[in-house]
Amino acid sequence: MNEQSLPIQEITELLWRRRGLIAVVFAVGLVTVVVLAWLQAPTYRAAAKLMVTSARATITVSPDANERPRVDPVTEADLASEVSMLSSMSLLREVLEQSYDQAATGPPPGLFTRVMAFPYYLLHLPGQIYRAIHRLPPESGLDLLADETSKRLSVTPVGRSNIIDVAFEDRRPAWAAELVNNLVSHHVERHVRLNQQASAQQFYESQRALLTDKLHDAETALGGFYEREGIDSTGTGLPALRDRVLQLETALADAETELAESTAEADYLGRAMTTMPKDAAPGPVAGLTSSSSLIKNRIVELELQRSQLLSQFAPTSMKVSDLDRQIAEARRLFEQEKQGGSGPSDPARQTLEANLTQTQARAAALQARAASLRAQLDASRTQLAHLDSVASSQERLEQEVKAAKESLATYLKKAEEARFSNALDESRFVNVVVIDRATVPTMPQASKRTMTIALGAVISLVAGIGLAFVRDRLDASVKSGSEARRISGLPLLAEIPS
Repeated sequence: MNEQSLPIQEITELLWRRRGLIAVVFAVGLVTVVVLAWLQAPTYRAAAKLMVTSARATITVSPDANERPRVDPVTEADLASEVSMLSSMSLLREVLEQSYDQAATGPPPGLFTRVMAFPYYLLHLPGQIYRAIHRLPPESGLDLLADETSKRLSVTPVGRSNIIDVAFEDRRPAWAAELVNNLVSHHVERHVRLNQQASAQQFYESQRALLTDKLHDAETALGGFYEREGIDSTGTGLPALRDRVLQLETALADAETELAESTAEADYLGRAMTTMPKDAAPGPVAGLTSSSSLIKNRIVELELQRSQLLSQFAPTSMKVSDLDRQIAEARRLFEQEKQGGSGPSDPARQTLEANLTQTQARAAALQARAASLRAQLDASRTQLAHLDSVASSQERLEQEVKAAKESLATYLKKAEEARFSNALDESRFVNVVVIDRATVPTMPQASKRTMTIALGAVISLVAGIGLAFVRDRLDASVKSGSEARRISGLPLLAEIPS
């Protein structure tokens, strides 16, 4: 316990012995700090506010009227990026280069600034020595100004918002406001340069011209192929031809069926005619219908059917052409019957002859119709086979036209987006908006004299105590009984006060 209490006792005795020195050092330091604090010039704080948005990045260019812009929330990474760009030395140097003369020339420094310049020089002295040893170029006035200005510049995001506060403190209020406004203006200009897409628009325009020529060449090649191969350019030629082949096959089957029926009926009537006598007793002929009359009635009936079909179909249609052939064959038979003449005969035989003549006329018309359908079917099948053989070339050319159209549409959209982006750049519409520009402050910042004086008092007291210890250690005499007992190792019998 005695060994542990001796150092404390010696320290207490030392402080008491050197109380005068400590008091003098403390008083001198405190007075100096108070004088310098009161002589310190006031500083003014100018601030501006920026709002970070994401509207620029999400604008959608589309021909769809229902398409709406999509707005994404601003993330912390976006705010951190903006803070880093605003705090960059390159941006600060860019601002100071334009107003270096105004920034470097200001009111003469006060006493406090002159006093604090000496510690500042001591702190930067090792760096200057290092630069001299390694033969590095000395720092320019702009470098020193930018370094000094960055220490008084603060860029902080406002909590729970997408707003960034940019502030600068200086003894010159007008210069503080001007620096902040220039800084945010250059930051917006930098965003404009980053978003500039003039080169992109030129690229898209050049590609659009190339793709337009490519599409023209592809369409010309496809049109020549259609004309050369006789294909409908609307793209419905092959399906329509397949449907026509099916229609012709169905019509031919029906015509052959009807032809077989008519042929069988004619054969039956011919056999029936052979069983009847050629000459019969004459009888009354009133009310009987001759073969010429039947054929004439048939012609009239066919003419009426043709008139009805012409109201629904073209004269060149298949049904009208079939009726035309039947009418022509009936007229031919009528002429033969008219030239041959007819006399009174058996009414039954006369009826059979008329039916046979009508059946033969219908069979002849059906045979002609079947021949025409067969010829048309053969031609259509030949054309269909030819189109099938060139289908691969047609598909390739059509795919080239389709691909060229899609590429051209894509580049047209990209060019429109780039043009719209350039229009936004010209309007200075970017993701950073200055919502509050800095104004010249009229009131200085709250003084920090109290804190400065308190800190100076503590430093002065510590300096006095340290100087007392140094002074006491330099004195080799024994100054107290505890020190004598510690040095000699002998017990203290008595102490004579001074």
